[in-house]
Amino acid sequence: MTRLFILAMVAVHSLSAQAVLTIEQWQTPKGAKVLYAYAPELPMVDVRMVFDAGSARDGDKKGVAHLTSELIGMGDAQRDEEVFAAESEALGVSFSTQSLKDMALVSLRSVTRPEILTPALAMIRTAISQPRFSNKILKREKSNLLTRLLAKKQSPAAIASDRFWQRLYGSHPYATPAQGLETTVKAIRVADLTAFYQRYYLANNATVAIVGAVSKAQAQAIAEQLADAFPVGDKVAALPKVTQPETGLEHIEFASTQTQILLGQLGVTRDDKDYVALYLANHILGGSGFASRLMEEVREKRALVYGVGSSLLPMHQTGPWFVSLKTANANASEALRVVQETVMGLLKDIPQTELDEHKDNIIGGFALETDSNKDIVAYLAMMGFYDLPNDWLVTFPDKVRAIDRDTLMKVVQFHLKPERWTGVVLGKPVAAGAPVQTLTVPVVGGHH
Repeated sequence: MTRLFILAMVAVHSLSAQAVLTIEQWQTPKGAKVLYAYAPELPMVDVRMVFDAGSARDGDKKGVAHLTSELIGMGDAQRDEEVFAAESEALGVSFSTQSLKDMALVSLRSVTRPEILTPALAMIRTAISQPRFSNKILKREKSNLLTRLLAKKQSPAAIASDRFWQRLYGSHPYATPAQGLETTVKAIRVADLTAFYQRYYLANNATVAIVGAVSKAQAQAIAEQLADAFPVGDKVAALPKVTQPETGLEHIEFASTQTQILLGQLGVTRDDKDYVALYLANHILGGSGFASRLMEEVREKRALVYGVGSSLLPMHQTGPWFVSLKTANANASEALRVVQETVMGLLKDIPQTELDEHKDNIIGGFALETDSNKDIVAYLAMMGFYDLPNDWLVTFPDKVRAIDRDTLMKVVQFHLKPERWTGVVLGKPVAAGAPVQTLTVPVVGGHH
């Protein structure tokens, strides 16, 4: 039995299960958006709260969103850090926070037995709505963060990634790493965390996703208990539009045996009508591992790399579409040439057989990605945050299946613009001072 057939069988099973997954949406009295799905198979509930409070909201204090998120759950009006950790462990509750470029996340998982869920929700409500931003803990977390930022200076992959985002986004908030910068992190104080928290952690700036063995009435009570613990504030302004980046590949000299290469362009926003078609196109190009063109051309045929792939990351504003790889210094020029030829090849033709194989692969893989409550709550939170329709999760495979070859080629040819690509080549030149040669974009001046 082939892997593709197995995936197809899993898809049929999982999609039939999703067909009965009813997603409901409403608002709490204070204006938080709620998405809920009843999933009674396990006596568990997953809750994810999403705030428009990611690093794109940092302003001049790069890193403040990250540190604010880190300190939530490290002490509140009723408990210090140790007591919160001990009570969470005693209840068996999973609690975590995370800060990304677009959003800040608060996640909770608990069993639904009242003797567990009731105190767990009360504890989490206090932790998220009355955080204690301690000077002592902030000092410790800043020290840890600065250590990580310092370590990044020795990581070729981190240096190349940060510089690629800077080239692609210029002065836009997306250009800065979500963890911030050394200079700005050092200057962040408790007052900065408090101000950021008060501005962005608002009921009407929140999305709540709830999946599990709780009724709609229970879900409504949970959403109000958690989200409406926050105040209502002024509407958060939209992020600035993204502008076209400077084209070309920047060479950064770095003493290593491997050359890091990232190159790409602006892609689409999360709600773009062409997202599903571009997701399919990216899957063909480099988003499907060994089934992708990049792996076939760069690794399998020529053994120039161990791994190569492409990523399409839709965001509130236009996200990136890029290729990443690392290769031995001596192979850098050839690997880059083959990558660019492969990208250009996507513009020329996508055979029907290749299209059908990748559609089947995506549909089967998507079924595996949505077979748990934890997966589903993540999708619901994403759907609510980006204002996607309630049926997005169920209809995504159907939308993939419906894409025909002509439509896909038109979308690819409209969006894929290799002449606009920007990128970074970080490594030791094969010959001292020799630039990496490219096919479609020029090399710009060196950067040290």
